[in-house]
Amino acid sequence: MKVYLVRRAFFTFRGEKSYALDLAGESVLARMQRLLGAETPECAPPPGEKIVLYPVFPFLTREKLAAFLAAHPGSLRFRGGFLERGGSFSEGSDPDEGLFSLADYPAMRLRAFRESALACAQAGALVEEGARVDVTVKVRGGAIVRRGAVLRGACEIGENAVIAGDSYLEDAVVGAESIVESSRILSSRVGAGCKVGPFASLRPGTRIGDGVRIGAFVECKNACIGSGCKITHLAYVGDADLGENVNVGCGVVFVNYDGRHKHRSVVGDGAFLGSNCNLVAPVRVGKGCFLAAGTTLTCDLADGDFCIGRSRETIKHTGADKYLG
Repeated sequence: MKVYLVRRAFFTFRGEKSYALDLAGESVLARMQRLLGAETPECAPPPGEKIVLYPVFPFLTREKLAAFLAAHPGSLRFRGGFLERGGSFSEGSDPDEGLFSLADYPAMRLRAFRESALACAQAGALVEEGARVDVTVKVRGGAIVRRGAVLRGACEIGENAVIAGDSYLEDAVVGAESIVESSRILSSRVGAGCKVGPFASLRPGTRIGDGVRIGAFVECKNACIGSGCKITHLAYVGDADLGENVNVGCGVVFVNYDGRHKHRSVVGDGAFLGSNCNLVAPVRVGKGCFLAAGTTLTCDLADGDFCIGRSRETIKHTGADKYLG
C-alpha cells in the first residue's frame, strides 16, 4: 500500500514547524521518509487505497506500520493521518507515539540520541549516557564519546579516539588514538595520535597532522599544522602554514589581519617560536629558525636564522617606590 507524508505542522517552536525539528541530526520529516520510504507529494495525494500520515511519527517503522495495517481492514481516521480503503471512515488510534506538542519533543530527542548511541555500540564504539551524537556521525570501533560531548553533522571519529568533557564537534574529523578534551572543533581535521584541549578552539579550515599537541586556550583558524608540532597553550594561529615539529610558545600570535585583508604566514620545519612573539603576516620563517621570546617579526627569516626583536631593559633602582609608595 502506498504511504504518503503530508506536511502538516501541529505546532511551531521559535519559528520552526514541528516536522522540521531536529532529532539527532535529522528532522522528523526526514526520519519518516527514511524509515518508511514514503512519498511527500506537493499537492493532495492521488485517489485510491492509501495511508496518509502527518510527519509526527519519527519512530514509526515499516514493521509497526505493517502491523497497524493488518489490524485495520477498513478506512480509518486518526489524529496523525488517515487510512483509506473504500467505504465509510471509523475513528481509531494512532499507529505510534506522535509529536503533537512541544511537551512531546524532549522525550523524543532523548530517544533519538539513545538510538544513535546504540548504533555506535553495534559498531564497537562507546557513547556514554549524556553524550549527544547525531545519526550522521561516524564513530569507529574502540572510540569513546564521554558524557557531555556533542557531535553534529558530518563528523568522523577514528579508532580508539576519545572525545571527552564538554567538547563540541561539528563536521570535524578526528584521527585514530587522538584525544579531544573540552574543546570546540568546527569543519576541521585532526590527525592520528593528537591531543587537543582543554578549552582549545579549532575554527573552520584547520588541518592538523599526526602527533600534534594543541593545548589549553589555543585557537586555530584556517591553519595547516604539520605533524609533531606543539602549541601547548594561549596562542592564536590564524591563516598560517606550519611545517613539522614546530614549537609555538605561550602567547604567540599570528597577526593575520591588517584592517582590510587577511594574510598568510609560513613557518618551516623545526622552527622554535618563543613565548609572546607576534608574527605580522605576510611573513616566512625558514626551517630551524629560532625566534626569541617577546619578538615582533615583520620580515622573512632564512633557514637557521636567530631573531631577537625586544627592546633593551632600563632599570632604575628603587624607582618602584614612585609608583607603589
